[in-house]
Amino acid sequence: MVSLQGLAVALLGFAIVVGCAGAVYRDATRVGVSRAGPWAGFVALTVGSGFAGYLFPFPVPVPGLLVIVLAGPALYLFERDDAKHGGGSADPRSLPGDSGDDSGADRGREE
Repeated sequence: MVSLQGLAVALLGFAIVVGCAGAVYRDATRVGVSRAGPWAGFVALTVGSGFAGYLFPFPVPVPGLLVIVLAGPALYLFERDDAKHGGGSADPRSLPGDSGDDSGADRGREE
């Protein structure tokens, strides 16, 4: 027989999985990330597998579950950042918000 606590965790986990996948899909379509559906599915898969690992009777360490749960959202955020800021080549001599003038670089050499 299934305990009431296990059932509550399963229902809460299902609601969190659906909520995370819905939030990723909505954000991906709003920002313009390509393949919004697969990203939402990937996040649902990682978050859902973390909750399933918690509910199954075999022992799984909690830090390992947290890594599984956070892998999908973290990878999506990397893809979101790349889609939002472009995939151009990075210039190692400037910060993202620089205007492009070299007055700061020359100032260090004058002193």
